[in-house]
Amino acid sequence: MGRRKELKGITEDVTASLGTRNNDYLGYWATGQLCKLAKEDGTNRILIDVLKKEMRPYDPYFSEIYDTYYNVFNKQLKARRLQPEWIKKIQLEYLFEQERDKSLHRWIGIGKPYTLKITVESDNGRKYEKVTGGYCRPHDPAKETRRLGF
Repeated sequence: MGRRKELKGITEDVTASLGTRNNDYLGYWATGQLCKLAKEDGTNRILIDVLKKEMRPYDPYFSEIYDTYYNVFNKQLKARRLQPEWIKKIQLEYLFEQERDKSLHRWIGIGKPYTLKITVESDNGRKYEKVTGGYCRPHDPAKETRRLGF
């Protein structure tokens, strides 16, 4: 059986995974969809509490995103034989239209810089945080191809 300190590695792995184009929600890139939501709401921040199933700003379209992100974490937990009960908080914070940070935005991409910070808190109160960055533009189905199966 694994140990709680492995949650640090899981946090880093999941952050790296969700910072890529593989971060899919209902067939489209989740980050672009969240960027569009933020822009439509007049903000640059999306906050998702996976375990509480809360999101600010809220949009019913994203009602399944909590399970999507929990499943990403749960796969990692199972692979390392960690107990799901050890995790008391999983929070994702997206910040869009950020200034370029050379340590997070190493190359130029399409759209504007964004950051993703994931915070995982264990049952013993320990917090594990990781930040990644990239570039994105708001979701536009006319310019994107939906993943097969949707």
